[in-house]
Amino acid sequence: MKRNLLLGVLLLLAALTSGSAFAADGEGFVPAWQVGDRWVLEASYRDLKSEGDVWLPPVNWVFKVRARKELNGQECYVLHVYARGGEVKNQAVLYLATADLRPVRVLDIFPTAEGMKYSERDVDPNSSEPLVAEDTVVPYDLPAFPITRANNAVQGADGFSAYRGQSLAKKFAKIRNIGGLSFKRTVAQKNKAPDKQHADTFAAYRSRGATYQVEIEESRAGTNLTQLWQQGSPWAVSSENRERKVRLVPPSAPTPLPESGRNNGGEY
Repeated sequence: MKRNLLLGVLLLLAALTSGSAFAADGEGFVPAWQVGDRWVLEASYRDLKSEGDVWLPPVNWVFKVRARKELNGQECYVLHVYARGGEVKNQAVLYLATADLRPVRVLDIFPTAEGMKYSERDVDPNSSEPLVAEDTVVPYDLPAFPITRANNAVQGADGFSAYRGQSLAKKFAKIRNIGGLSFKRTVAQKNKAPDKQHADTFAAYRSRGATYQVEIEESRAGTNLTQLWQQGSPWAVSSENRERKVRLVPPSAPTPLPESGRNNGGEY
């Protein structure tokens, strides 16, 4: 009896410290962070000025959980994103609800001839919807959480075999204000079993948790984004669209991070 109780406590502690969490109904995945957590994404961008399949040198983006604050009646993570080094000045500050990473406030920071400025994205803090990084080089794309398994199937040991079919795409209505005018847009998100071709993507990461493939599409804007998520990782292990390829730098290959970006044009 005592042995079973001890085993149960150990399993609970492991779940609480894994860096991810399931939704309350046990059918979905939502990453869970702590203040001070940080990770690095390596992003490569297509050279739109060149003909053919030409890609620019990658940029390393640091994601740091600065604080937990209440905003609009919701407890939020304050996530600061900035580029390592001083060449890329763009940054972002995201207020994401701790319960489901719903965007509550999104600030894009960018350089101008008059100095650094910022703009605020139109988001509905009361509606869970995908966050697509439009009109910015900062790769903070996020799906709507929780991410559920296709048809509520239970994954096998290899993370793929037990999936049966694909879930239907869920559509989200978005209102965007431009120049005082409101435009309605629709974003579709499909959660499905990871394709076999993506199996090698997960091999570089220590976590062996459940795996998910998310496809986000906004036909009017021409957005087609594919992300791969794994329980135990703080962010998507890979994210790709026509103009950008992003990967989470594996924890087995840590990247030195500056304590302060004041001297290199990064973190403010």
